[in-house]
Amino acid sequence: MRYLLSIVFAWLCFNQSYAQNGNSFVSHYTPSDERIDYQSMGMVQDSRGLIYFTNKKGVLEFDGKNWQIITTPGAVYTLTILNNEVYAGGAFGFGKLSGSMGAGRSYLSMANQAHIFSSVASGGKIYACNEKSLFVFRGDQIEKEITAGNEETFSGVLEIEGIVFLRTNATELKEVTNDNAIKQAISLPVDSEIIFTSKPNQDGSILIGSERGALYTLKGTKGTIEQLRLQDEKFLRQNRLVDAVWLDENSLAIGTLLGGVMLVNPSTGETIDVIDYNHGLPDNEVFALLADQDGGVWVAHQYGFTRIAPFVPFKSFNHYTGLQGNLLCVKSVNGQVYVGTTLGLFKLTREDGQQATSLPSTTDANSDEQHGRGLFSFLRSRKRINNRSTSVLPPKAVITTPSSNRQTRYAYKKIDGIVGKVTHLTSINNKLVASGLGGVFEVDGLRATPITNEAVRSTFFSTNLQQLLVCTYNEELKSYQFANGWRPTGLLDTLRDYVSYAFEDNYENIWLCGRFRVYKLETLDGAISDISSLSINNPSLDEMVGVAYGSEVYLATSGEFKRYNSTSNTFKKYDSLPGPHRYFASAGYFWFNDGTQWRTVDKKLRGLKLQWLSLFPNLRYLSPDENAENLWVITADNELYKFSGLAPANQDHHYPLMLRNVQGQEIKLETNKKVVLDQPDNVLSFEFIQPEYVSRNAVQYRYQVKGLTNGWTTWSNANHVANFPFLPAGTYQLLMQSRDLLGNESKVEAILFEVLPPYWKRWWFYALEFLFFSVLVAFSVRLGSANTKYRWVSEILSLLTVVIFIQFITTGINSIISVPSSPVVQFFIQVMIALIVFPLESYFRKFMRVVAEGRWQNRFKIKPE
Repeated sequence: MRYLLSIVFAWLCFNQSYAQNGNSFVSHYTPSDERIDYQSMGMVQDSRGLIYFTNKKGVLEFDGKNWQIITTPGAVYTLTILNNEVYAGGAFGFGKLSGSMGAGRSYLSMANQAHIFSSVASGGKIYACNEKSLFVFRGDQIEKEITAGNEETFSGVLEIEGIVFLRTNATELKEVTNDNAIKQAISLPVDSEIIFTSKPNQDGSILIGSERGALYTLKGTKGTIEQLRLQDEKFLRQNRLVDAVWLDENSLAIGTLLGGVMLVNPSTGETIDVIDYNHGLPDNEVFALLADQDGGVWVAHQYGFTRIAPFVPFKSFNHYTGLQGNLLCVKSVNGQVYVGTTLGLFKLTREDGQQATSLPSTTDANSDEQHGRGLFSFLRSRKRINNRSTSVLPPKAVITTPSSNRQTRYAYKKIDGIVGKVTHLTSINNKLVASGLGGVFEVDGLRATPITNEAVRSTFFSTNLQQLLVCTYNEELKSYQFANGWRPTGLLDTLRDYVSYAFEDNYENIWLCGRFRVYKLETLDGAISDISSLSINNPSLDEMVGVAYGSEVYLATSGEFKRYNSTSNTFKKYDSLPGPHRYFASAGYFWFNDGTQWRTVDKKLRGLKLQWLSLFPNLRYLSPDENAENLWVITADNELYKFSGLAPANQDHHYPLMLRNVQGQEIKLETNKKVVLDQPDNVLSFEFIQPEYVSRNAVQYRYQVKGLTNGWTTWSNANHVANFPFLPAGTYQLLMQSRDLLGNESKVEAILFEVLPPYWKRWWFYALEFLFFSVLVAFSVRLGSANTKYRWVSEILSLLTVVIFIQFITTGINSIISVPSSPVVQFFIQVMIALIVFPLESYFRKFMRVVAEGRWQNRFKIKPE
């Protein structure tokens, strides 16, 4: 897994090493419940992919869709996982969470010792410490307690290659052997207190951070400690080191108090990327970091949680300074990037030279107070103060930005001469032509030369005519040809209509798309030979777009595809393609969403991994770059990304599909066993989840209920919950499956369950009824023999007994033989049983008649009393 992520990360870095880098893809997450405090000082992830956060009110659980707070008696400081069980320590002591996931989880106390702030799992045991004691837990019990010396305090516990170490207030680590702390010959060459140690990477190296901003690596218990030499050490010291985690052997993430997060190559010391407030991070103050199993970095800050995904093949380009307005289009020409917005046209330019950023600094670089006393300083000082102390700021403090930004800094600059919205960017013979409400312009660098100053609705450059076709807001069609400058040709001056899109087919025909008609312009030897108009039914007034695919021509409008019939010279509905849920045309390419992912019919883009575009349900613009190996993407959230469509895909790791919750009834699931439940009075629902953190829309689900439905539901992000407003009695099997962005499908999870009918419809209830009425019939027989006026009572009771007997037999048959049925089938089953029971019922009636007439004594030779 880590090896593949290294390849992906290196590929992305190499692919962008000679151009603007862009910033790593980020996702932001906050609990939907506003009563939950966002601040968290620690995070862990279990093997199933669930992430847990420390919180003031307890442990916060997140699975990619659902947040849940498991309350504890006080604030949680530390989390540890052993065998997928979550252990929590804090102001209340130490304990673990009950249950697996979802509703019903609770905290179970194991120890009441106060202020447990650090813990680690090793060798089947849990080691947890406060400033004076180390507690060793085996199972749910304290096995041993190790206390600190008189002038000694513990500042944390860590594990290296299966050996547990204690961090002390001195610059040393104490090894815990046979559950006793002994002094280990690992002296840390640091001139200040250790503030954190990371989990080891694959080769066993851990990261050690000091309060002075130095970062060290320690490989194994017998290895040497080496300081990492970073190109931006000064930036790291001034912005105050907080935390660091390994992504893989070739990259690590460093969190700071003032400067956000740095991604660094530990081998070269080079800064790969910086994610701060100016580049998508909501806050520069980092509380904690977590490297998840997919190579992402979780950042805890005051406004929630941000996940940085350097391996995702999207790089952000809208966070460079200078870009203004809502983004509408983007084009790269001759290695230069231009972005059209509602406020004009902007070019991404390179600015060399050192840049300085005015940031708060501290009064005394050598003072311990400037950096606080680490994450749990309030424990050692025995004062409940903020985890990081504040200090007086000098009036002037200049902190240099990282070298990756200082050496090659980029910013957007506005193109002079273009005012208003820019909606189209076209490359014509290596020249950029921009058009919009301000007119049509030829752009060279930061200069714009007007072609026309009329407001333009759409533009199209015809390769057959070698002319630029322009549709104005006055519904005029104008044409221009380049000959020592752009000159009008008057080719289409007689044609007036609302034309929003134009394209060419493979037979040198030009198609102009209006609102209710499309124009076919036939060309011959670079000139128009014929023009025909075709009416199109467009009741919803959608913007009509078209595409030529092979020898066919298609239109998309009003939620359906239409195909051109050359014989009848008309467009007819094309049913072989599903109606597009969303579609648009940009930069000469047609895009549509079929309900599951974005698609295009252009063969040049077939090799790109377009499944990644499903990260964004709503897109505003798509355009390939100059070599058609990357895509420019503008989302509905006004984000601009460059998509590396040929980047290696991370496909070797997938979180499992799990049942998260069952609502409607409390049931206990056991592997390969059928669940029996009563018929629910309200909605019964099964909620599944497959953790995924790239996006909330990254996983789709489908399900099938054997015994109720014949097929699968459609793939949808919302189908992770199977709802049943009503379930008739019977045996069912629920099948659930998920798939990720790249189409990888999970194994099918099955739940076999039986819904029992209400007790008054079960066989034993009918048997009791039959027995009850049989007793009443016997009583009525004796009563009828004594007095003939009670004959009608006996007949009614005998009829009820026969009916109950028929229901009893029917229920018994249904409980033994499971037959898919409907109310009609059940009716015929009951009729057949009634016909079978009819002879018995006839004999019973004759018997009752004999009794009613008082002749039974003579027949059986019994004298009346």
